[in-house]
Amino acid sequence: MSASIILDGSNILFWRGGHAQSNAPQVIVGALRARRFAPHVIFDNSIKRYLGQVEIGQLLQLAQVTIAPRGTPADALLLQASQQGRIQIVSNDRFRAWRKDHPQLRMNWLVTGSIGKGGRANFSKKLRPAPL
Repeated sequence: MSASIILDGSNILFWRGGHAQSNAPQVIVGALRARRFAPHVIFDNSIKRYLGQVEIGQLLQLAQVTIAPRGTPADALLLQASQQGRIQIVSNDRFRAWRKDHPQLRMNWLVTGSIGKGGRANFSKKLRPAPL
């Protein structure tokens, strides 16, 4: 059985050198699936500027994908989906604006990372399944 993990799709799009890379979400999703996670990627509505239907369709074959409705911040959906800190979020965002309302948003369940040389995904800490 796979453990759930949530990805800040709009953030991981920029993990390779700070520039939008359309294949970055697939790289991260692939690395997490190899570790037996079931990724859920949540994008801001503005993702349509960076990814076309083909890229989104390819990603849908690998992971659950949610695109926030216009006017809804993806951060709110990420935090809601994390079930009060029970599922790790993969993002380089520190969610500073949300910490007051979400005290569980501490570094113990936020995983940062990058895409390094050779296109390999690197994560800041051990990925762990959500507690039961």
